Amino acid sequence: AEAMGLRTITCVDHVRHDTTYLPEFVATVRAAQATTGVTLLCAAEAKYLDDAGHLDLPDDLAGVDKIYGGDHQVPWTDGPRHPDDVARDLRDGTVTELEVLEHITTATANAVLRYDDVVIAHFFSLLPRLGIDEATVPMELIERVADAAAQGNTIIEVNERYRSPNARTLRPFLDRGVQLLTSTDAHRRESIARYDHVATVLRELAGDDDR
Repeated sequence: AEAMGLRTITCVDHVRHDTTYLPEFVATVRAAQATTGVTLLCAAEAKYLDDAGHLDLPDDLAGVDKIYGGDHQVPWTDGPRHPDDVARDLRDGTVTELEVLEHITTATANAVLRYDDVVIAHFFSLLPRLGIDEATVPMELIERVADAAAQGNTIIEVNERYRSPNARTLRPFLDRGVQLLTSTDAHRRESIARYDHVATVLRELAGDDDR
C-alpha cells in the first residue's frame, strides 16, 4: 500500500453473529498502525439476513470503524437463502427476478438506516450467480437504496474483485451526494491498488458531466 501511494486502507474481514476473533483482529490492526504512515481502518463485513436489514454481526463491535454490508446470500423475509436455491427457484418459475431484486434492495436500504457507519459492499455482486443482469434492475429499486444511503450517510463501494456495481447503478447515488469508495477487495498484496473495473466505471461516470 505504501509503495502504491495509498494514504488510507481498510482492513476488512468477514464475521457472523457467533464470531469471537473480532477483538483480536481489531488489536492486530491497531498495532500495525504504528508501523506505517498509511492510515489503517478496521471493518467487519456481514451478510444481510432479512428484509428488515439485519446484518449477521456479533454483539461486540468495539474498535470497528465501518460495517460492510454484503449480499453473500439472498436476504428474504424469514432469513437468508442460499443463492443456488434461489437460482433454482428462478429457473423453475417459483419466484420472479423482480421478487428477488426487491428482497435484495429492501434489505440493503433498511440496513443502511438500521446501523451507523455502513458501507454498501459489492452491491449486486450476487446477481451473476442468480442469472440476473444488473443492467435490467428497475431504476426505482436502485433509487430506493440511494435515497436510504443518502439519509443514512452511507458509503457505497465500487468493487474491483466482484466488478460491481456498474455506472448505471451508481449514478443515482452520486446524484444524491453519496460518497463512493474504490476497493480492490484484495485478498493478496499483489492486488492492492490495482484497478480495472473501478477505473472503467469512474471514467464512465466522469463522462456524464463534470462530477
